[in-house]
Amino acid sequence: MSMDAKARRALTVIRKCIDEERFRLLPHFRQRLAERGFCWPDVLVVIDSPADVRYDGRDEFDRPKWIIGGKADYGLPMELVCVIDTDDRGRFTVFITVY
Repeated sequence: MSMDAKARRALTVIRKCIDEERFRLLPHFRQRLAERGFCWPDVLVVIDSPADVRYDGRDEFDRPKWIIGGKADYGLPMELVCVIDTDDRGRFTVFITVY
């Protein structure tokens, strides 16, 4: 797995957000998930056992953007794009797209 310390921290935050149900799936993410024949368990498999986690700059709202790559349940390659944000209750993750 290709990950530096910053990527490991981001992955820890993303996993915690999922565990605490502090995430949002944008409509674009849901649409791309369906178009590609993936489902939420595929996303979880990639997040649980990523092959690669890399920083991808900041989005238009100045939030850190991450790409998480790996293999979905049936061995198909998958990459997720998400951002980490903060609100008054703490951190949450926004899933932007999947391919």
